[in-house]
Amino acid sequence: MSDINRTTWDFLADTYWYVTYPDLPALGFSASDNLLSWKVDQTVWHISGYKNGYFWGVSSAIITDADQGSSASGSPQQRSMVGTVTANGQVQISFIRGSGLRESIVTGFGHMSKLDQQWVFQMQMATSGGGDQTLHWANMLETKPGDPSWDSLPGVNCSVQSMLEGASYPQFGEG
Repeated sequence: MSDINRTTWDFLADTYWYVTYPDLPALGFSASDNLLSWKVDQTVWHISGYKNGYFWGVSSAIITDADQGSSASGSPQQRSMVGTVTANGQVQISFIRGSGLRESIVTGFGHMSKLDQQWVFQMQMATSGGGDQTLHWANMLETKPGDPSWDSLPGVNCSVQSMLEGASYPQFGEG
């Protein structure tokens, strides 16, 4: 049995995470013409809160065609995120955009592990829309103001702040 307890993950509150350079490639699949293509997927998370194995915040992603090069830029797609992390580090996250009939939910699975003495989220997910699908696995590393990645995220011409600008964060209701 693991010696990790529920409070081990308290450090997740108010942290920021991003996709590192080697993990930017994602696989696109178009069902309409049965074609595969390489994509670049830079995703940023702001985990705004954590309690009892649950966390929440905002995710923002820019997914571009790989042939656009490292200077590619696009419009960030933001989603609310709610997730769980078990005592032994297993992770499940739901990424939600919209509400009602136009609601879109993507689920990611992974685990926390140590890479060079630093905690990372090792994640897998598949995003669907309009018959197209993007599959991506990545190590999500923490970033902070002052880190090079904070001002210039790998694969896109954006800072963490610009990726999250205007984000709508999940809030607890009254009662």
